[in-house]
Amino acid sequence: MCKESNLYLEPVIHDTRNEPQHVSFTDTHAMIDLADGRIIGVPLHFFPLLEAASDEERQCYRLHGDSVYWENIDDGIDLTAMLSGLYLDTPKEYTDHLKKLIAERKAKATAT
Repeated sequence: MCKESNLYLEPVIHDTRNEPQHVSFTDTHAMIDLADGRIIGVPLHFFPLLEAASDEERQCYRLHGDSVYWENIDDGIDLTAMLSGLYLDTPKEYTDHLKKLIAERKAKATAT
C-alpha cells in the first residue's frame, strides 16, 4: 500500500535555464545548447529560410533572450514556442512567398 504525501511542489519557471548559448547543425536539425545544459533540436524543415541557408549564413546568428536570430536571412527560432510545441499553421501564400525568396537567394548565390 502506498503512503500519500502531502508535499506539493510549486512549479517555478526559471527564465535563464532556457537561454540559448550556442547553435550547431546536423544535416536535418538545428541543435541549440541551453544555459542549463540541455541540448534541444528542431527540424530544419520547420524553418525553410534557415534550411536553405548556406553553412556560412547559419553560423552568423545572434542570441537574444529566449530566441536565436539570423539577421542575414531574416529568420529566427523562438525557444518558448519550440519548447512548448506551439507552432502556427503556415498559410499557402506565405509558403509560396518563402519559396520565391529561397529561389531568389539561390540564384543570387550562383551568380556571384
